[in-house]
Amino acid sequence: MSETSCDIIRDLLPLYEDGAVSEETAKLVREHIAGCPACWEELGKMRTPISLPPEENGPLWERYQQRRAEIRRKRNVKIVCVLSLLAALTAFCLWYTRPRTWTEITGEDVRIDFAYLTIPDLDWEADTAMEKLGYKHWKLDQDDPSLVEVNAAILQILERHTFRASLDSLVPRDGIHLDAGGSVTVLMKWGEENSRFFYFMDTGKAITSKDWGWDIYQSDPALFDELAELVQTYGVPQED
Repeated sequence: MSETSCDIIRDLLPLYEDGAVSEETAKLVREHIAGCPACWEELGKMRTPISLPPEENGPLWERYQQRRAEIRRKRNVKIVCVLSLLAALTAFCLWYTRPRTWTEITGEDVRIDFAYLTIPDLDWEADTAMEKLGYKHWKLDQDDPSLVEVNAAILQILERHTFRASLDSLVPRDGIHLDAGGSVTVLMKWGEENSRFFYFMDTGKAITSKDWGWDIYQSDPALFDELAELVQTYGVPQED
């Protein structure tokens, strides 16, 4: 083995001993010390530093300690970075999923132009199990004279509940899967041009579209019951 090669290997030995090298580098070190008694002896000294006389291991021991201190420093920096990232993610998740009111989601200037209730028809019988489940529907739209009264009632119901944003909202999606069951679809409008559909499901989930995916909220399932009763009372039954 050349002196240059041995120098390089001896520089790598502390990192090799601590397992802080890549598999490719570790293989290079193993191949070298297998045929180099001097480097093999140096590795043995690192593994049993106390048994070496101070006059023999002084420079090597000092370099070894410096290497270990550098490795510990780098590891501590990595640990701090990882813990800081986890703390930041935890804080964000807690903040993002905090309970919020309806006005925090929509703002003050909102009105309802449309409400639609869909619930499973328990009396509906399919010819085969593969057929679509039957549903019943009630509709309230701009032509309904009671819309003004229902508008205020729906907003009052929504304000009585709190909503927790779901972390699923942060994942882009091409489409949406509405839970099989009942849902109340409400068209909300702000000003003259802004409008969004909100889907309130009997599971307590509330969903609305946004530019790159969906805003998903969790609420009390009782919210659906209150909205469904209101739309069913004032709405017009629709044919399936």
